[in-house]
Amino acid sequence: MPRIFYITTPIFYPNDRLHLGHAYTIVMADIIARYKKSQGYQIFFQTGSDEHGEKIEKKANSLGTSPQELVDKNVLLFKQLWKGLGITEHNFYRTSSLEHREKVQKIFTELLRKGNIYLGKYQGKYCVTCEDYVSKGKVINSSFCPTPNCQTELKIVDEPAYFLKVSKYCSELMKYYSQNPSFLSPSSAKGEVFENFLKNDIRDLCITRSDIKWGIPVPNNEKMVIYVWFEALLNYLNSDEGEKAFIDSKWEIIHLIGKEITRFHAIYWLIILFSLNKRLPNKILAHGWLTTPWGKMSKSKGNVIDPLELLKKYPPDLLRIYFIAKINFLQDGVCDENLLKDFYQDFLVNNLSNLVSRTNKMLFLYNEGIVPEFISEKKDSRLEDYYEKCILSVRDFQKMMDRYELTKAFSQIQFLLDESNKLIQELAPWELAKKGEKLFLNLTLNCLVNGIKILSFLLNCIIPETSREILTTFNIDYERNNWDNLLDFNLLSKIKTNLLKKHLYSRL
Repeated sequence: MPRIFYITTPIFYPNDRLHLGHAYTIVMADIIARYKKSQGYQIFFQTGSDEHGEKIEKKANSLGTSPQELVDKNVLLFKQLWKGLGITEHNFYRTSSLEHREKVQKIFTELLRKGNIYLGKYQGKYCVTCEDYVSKGKVINSSFCPTPNCQTELKIVDEPAYFLKVSKYCSELMKYYSQNPSFLSPSSAKGEVFENFLKNDIRDLCITRSDIKWGIPVPNNEKMVIYVWFEALLNYLNSDEGEKAFIDSKWEIIHLIGKEITRFHAIYWLIILFSLNKRLPNKILAHGWLTTPWGKMSKSKGNVIDPLELLKKYPPDLLRIYFIAKINFLQDGVCDENLLKDFYQDFLVNNLSNLVSRTNKMLFLYNEGIVPEFISEKKDSRLEDYYEKCILSVRDFQKMMDRYELTKAFSQIQFLLDESNKLIQELAPWELAKKGEKLFLNLTLNCLVNGIKILSFLLNCIIPETSREILTTFNIDYERNNWDNLLDFNLLSKIKTNLLKKHLYSRL
């Protein structure tokens, strides 16, 4: 039976234009999914849109349209972006669907029957931008949201409401964290959750609203709608795959989220699962924010980067590889168009494209485009050293990807790429040809082609289009390559490669 891997992103809020953060999250999840697939996992990849709440309702009213029409229009932009970024097969979950509504109401009724939801009264403040109830202890300025970079004027709420019994499961949650120290990454996210929330008396969570219409009605009470965060979190469970995953412990479940929503996932989502007697996910990965060289992206500052506009100018693989190479995974990172251009020139043109082009050209110049045999007992010490570095790069890449240290994993690709270019400079195949050292020349060409094959295989989960183009150039059958035979340098012997007529990437 194949191993089963279920990875999710947050469901994104379709109230406004797309930004680079949407692209970042979906790409990093896709890289993980593709890597796991290469290891033989059966993959279920879920993303989607969080389509209810006051922000949607207000935005639609301001545009003179209905909330449903607004989200239908904006969801098309998400799907367009996913396609442009080459996102692999996935389930796009929408919370405005009838199926979601019915399943949420069923869960609400079940928890009410079990006594894990009760009717009370909420008196306090609410941030429409964050879609979050704000406790008195968190309000520094009594009029504005305390969340960094928000500062929305708070709304006073005084209404009957249903509450989720968060306090009932706090000790169980604390115990789980103590027994599973690596459950939430990075460690700073766990520290923030404990310091700001779990150390304090956690209030039961208000999970209904009476002053808006755009949401899922409370069963048998049409005057209330279910709190957008409560029903949105249920997307992970309510899909066909999710229903199976949260029952069967043989599934590996990974949630990839942005750090600003850690509390909802690291506390409330787990409390919901406890309340439903469901298993917990294996891991939550909370990544950082994307900023510009001049600070955090903000609509008010006018510095939000639209990824669809970038895809009109640059190949999709540029964004994909920049995200993993230059933004340290699970930490904040910097990105703007100038940085993208610099990385394009440095990595894709000067390094990767140059290596492929030079090796392909030398293969045709010195051996009629045929990959020479790898005669292990005749290797030069420098080629032996290169082969050992290939082994180490493959091993460390897998080790780091398995630990979700994605940027460190990429560093192994960069290392092997640098070593391959250095091998050309040190051994100078053109000089070997002049001296008539045919055997040494052939061994060098074999090592270079196999190094490129390894690079292409490792890059396949990151920049799939570029990877396949490289493999096609060297007439390498992608389906025949796997982790078991990746380091077999004789697998490609006597293959006739294709002549590369132009560089993979040219200067912009």
